[in-house]
Amino acid sequence: MSVPPLDVTKAWPSLELEHGRQLFRAQFSPDGHWVAAGGQDKLVHVWELEKNEKKSLDGHKTWVSSLVFHPKEKKLFSADYQGVIRCWNYEKSDKPVWTIDEADGDNVRALVVTADGKYLISAGDDAVIKVWQTRNGKLATKLEGHQECIFSLAVSPDGKHLVSGDLYGSVRQWSIGDWKQIRELDAKLLHTRKENFIADVGGVRSLAFSGDGKLLAVGGMKEAKSNAFCPGKPTVLIFDWATGKVKNELKIKGKSDGPFNALRFLEDNTLVGHTEILHTASELTFWKIDQPEPMHSIKNGSGYDLSLHPDKRQLLVPTYVPGGSSGNGGRGKTPENYLSNTSVLRIFSLFAKPEGKKEG
Repeated sequence: MSVPPLDVTKAWPSLELEHGRQLFRAQFSPDGHWVAAGGQDKLVHVWELEKNEKKSLDGHKTWVSSLVFHPKEKKLFSADYQGVIRCWNYEKSDKPVWTIDEADGDNVRALVVTADGKYLISAGDDAVIKVWQTRNGKLATKLEGHQECIFSLAVSPDGKHLVSGDLYGSVRQWSIGDWKQIRELDAKLLHTRKENFIADVGGVRSLAFSGDGKLLAVGGMKEAKSNAFCPGKPTVLIFDWATGKVKNELKIKGKSDGPFNALRFLEDNTLVGHTEILHTASELTFWKIDQPEPMHSIKNGSGYDLSLHPDKRQLLVPTYVPGGSSGNGGRGKTPENYLSNTSVLRIFSLFAKPEGKKEG
């Protein structure tokens, strides 16, 4: 089957997978046959797309915060808000292959696997990066240097380097193999702490390399106005990887006031990112990275992750659907009836919709 031409200006939602609780993370498997997602109901949900079947993996005792597939084997790694990591054989078993009980002192916020599949890398609230052997979950090494919570991790396209981003806007580059810190990039624009704040706000919420490895996109928000609901200006910084200097600062069209939680480069070096906003529509945004203004954007519920299908023409977004209540309050005139927020895993096709084809 021929692959249709990439055209993000004509992107359309081609499939929706509904779920009754909020999901924070969702990823395509390396072969594109599966989707895995996790969030508030403590379960890891796995959809087999061709059969339209779902199964749920039960093992975490709190919200699932991150997940990632092994690039070569039928393994899936998931982490939670109590610092636990589990490894699953998602095709054959509903029991964990192995478990790491204390991968972090608190929340594991990011997972990534090295290109060769040998190492699982985790990071989170205790500001220490841990490197684990994927075959058995044993600790290989620790990487120290960050001074605050680490939100994001990424591996360079050549498989030789790891980057990590923290609450203060520090982006650190590490060599994979000998695990040495090479340099620190400055994304402090994405951190805010005013005199009347009781906490730091912002941080490096997302990282993405261009396919040729020449650019690093760093996402978050700047100029936070408060540390209550933490509104600010969603911002992406484009770094030249060779020099470590910022080449451009990317903006949005709409009114989203939360950070860019996820970024991905497409094959033509178009960058796509997703923001969040309280109680209203957020946006899926596309840029030509030499231009600060977006080339295209699509209204969508708040999104917390992005995954590109192996065919490079489908983009997966776990999308927030409000339940009709605010905060922990009740629903309208019947406060005793609380409806939880839900999710739709929305897959966007990044090409013109075939004539007569229905959305969703």
